[in-house]
Amino acid sequence: MKQEKIVRVLTYFYMVPLAVMIIFNAVNSLLRTTYFELYKDMETAKYRWDNPLLVLISSGVLLVLLYLIWKSDFRKKLGNLWVSVGFAGGLSLVFVLMFRCVATCDSEFLSQIAIAFMENNYASLEPGEYLYNYSFQLGMTALLEGIYRLFGVEQFLVFQILNVISIMVIIGLLHKITGLLFEDEKVRQTEGVLSFGMLPLYLFATFVYGDIIGWAFGVGAIYFVILYLKKDKWQDVLWASLLLMVGTLVKSNINILVVAAAIAILLHAFWNKKYKAILLAVVLVLLSQVGVKAVNGIYANRAGLDAYPAGIPKIAWIAMSMQEADEGGYACGWYNAYNWNIYTENNFDRDATSAACMENLKASLSNFMEDQGYAVEFFYKKFTSQWNAPTFQAMITNEWATRHADPLSAFDEFLIYGFGRDILYAVMNVYHFLMFLLASAYFLIGKKKWSLPKAYFVLNIFGGFLFHMIWEAQSRYILGYFVLMLPIAAAGLCAVFEKGIVKGGKKAEV
Repeated sequence: MKQEKIVRVLTYFYMVPLAVMIIFNAVNSLLRTTYFELYKDMETAKYRWDNPLLVLISSGVLLVLLYLIWKSDFRKKLGNLWVSVGFAGGLSLVFVLMFRCVATCDSEFLSQIAIAFMENNYASLEPGEYLYNYSFQLGMTALLEGIYRLFGVEQFLVFQILNVISIMVIIGLLHKITGLLFEDEKVRQTEGVLSFGMLPLYLFATFVYGDIIGWAFGVGAIYFVILYLKKDKWQDVLWASLLLMVGTLVKSNINILVVAAAIAILLHAFWNKKYKAILLAVVLVLLSQVGVKAVNGIYANRAGLDAYPAGIPKIAWIAMSMQEADEGGYACGWYNAYNWNIYTENNFDRDATSAACMENLKASLSNFMEDQGYAVEFFYKKFTSQWNAPTFQAMITNEWATRHADPLSAFDEFLIYGFGRDILYAVMNVYHFLMFLLASAYFLIGKKKWSLPKAYFVLNIFGGFLFHMIWEAQSRYILGYFVLMLPIAAAGLCAVFEKGIVKGGKKAEV
């Protein structure tokens, strides 16, 4: 019993702050919103007051509709696994075929490097070049090179089809995860219904980057870790490790999920007094990094290098995250090229760069201590620009990616630049508020039975919140954690409708 109490208390150290964050953002979402202007070359977060009355009325109408669905047998059909997965895949594919997006910005650089690699040109690994500085981008470059070798150069549609498949995998796995966590068919079907509104995720199917594919592997790993916590089979940890290995290779931020999984396995070992199981946490961490090491070694060998470049020290991102990215003070903690510039100024010396970044970080923290009002405003803007952006940069990303694509149809122009854009934004704005409201309901009235699998699941969301408050800010980075809120939002909705999670309901199949 003592161990059980200790594990519970340890999880409350992050579950309580997460609950406060979610409740705060529900209120924040009702009152304000973060948006991105059209025709810009940099994604600068801007803030404006929302229309609370309109958001409340729209949310009320949606809740009535959801209640009617929830009370009827139609919930079983609409919330079916294959219906929700089919809808997600179908709508994502529609966006891909409509917008015909191409690679832009970082993804365009990586595409060009992948083509150069096919020609045995490894100039990007030389000092000051893209991969020399941003060495973590090699996995995404390798994926593009593989696609180009199989299907032809700049076959972006192939990559986008992989995105569509990944979105279907994410939605399907979250349906399964909901069943594992709550073991109630109503909650799982409700999650399937709620997934229909995840427009930012579906809009990102056009994005030629590793976000969606990386998250598909990440959510798969979460599923297997939950299975391990419930069934205690070491094979599930192995599967999670392999999925994380691929996920971190494509998208380095998936390492946040590695940390959460390792913590959960350690807590599980302590809870059950099976201390040998601690080795599983070690195996998971080590295996998750094998893919990156292997690919780095392969490309270093191809380029004739003794070792793959280590890249800009990570502390440069932390230092940059404590700075403003624009003169207006809107983009707090967003990218401002500080990491690239400081590395160049120090002649690509990692030790000198780290020392310079540490001095800059100390100056920023000292400034926060001296002007606490400014510190509060800075971190409020940094939080709001990421978590209170209903589109999660989906609209501006599609705008950028269509600027140099084939001419858009009149309907595409309507959706990206015209009144259709306002409609899409309004829908995502209401859905965003509703998701945080329902997640708040889960923490306030629906979370009656604690379990380590549930505590682990929300740890992944808290990890994303914590990490991106001390790392480079982007609302696009938060989308994966917002999608993870689907199961707890579904549980919150059921709690609202029934004043508590259904007891004795039909057990969900897993």
